Amino acid sequence: MDFKKGTPVTVQSFHYDLTDEKAVAKSDVKPGIRKLDVSGDDTHSEEDGSYYDVAVFFDVIPEPVEFEVSGAIHQIVQIKGYHGDGTDIDNADWQLLSRPLVEYIETLTYEVTQVTFDKPVNLNFKANF
Repeated sequence: MDFKKGTPVTVQSFHYDLTDEKAVAKSDVKPGIRKLDVSGDDTHSEEDGSYYDVAVFFDVIPEPVEFEVSGAIHQIVQIKGYHGDGTDIDNADWQLLSRPLVEYIETLTYEVTQVTFDKPVNLNFKANF
């Protein structure tokens, strides 16, 4: 799959909380895709492929259970030669599309925990698709 980034990665929301003793570790990372209608936009042509809002929604409590991060990160991309609705994109292509977004989750978590714990936490995970 070949794609062109239409926008930089956008952090729609990123939330960090210390957890209480009842919290349980989890790694809930869900990708999503939504086809965009650019028919009224003179600067974008769908001739080479349609435009999509690729998103990753996440709610993660890593081991050891000390904190939780959650939020949503997006990026607009044009998928070359593809005009479908996104439901038939295979796992390898999902990983290619979503990896830059997942890296933002890892980077933001690393930086926040560096400040809050004086020791960064590296999530270094892969989403399940």
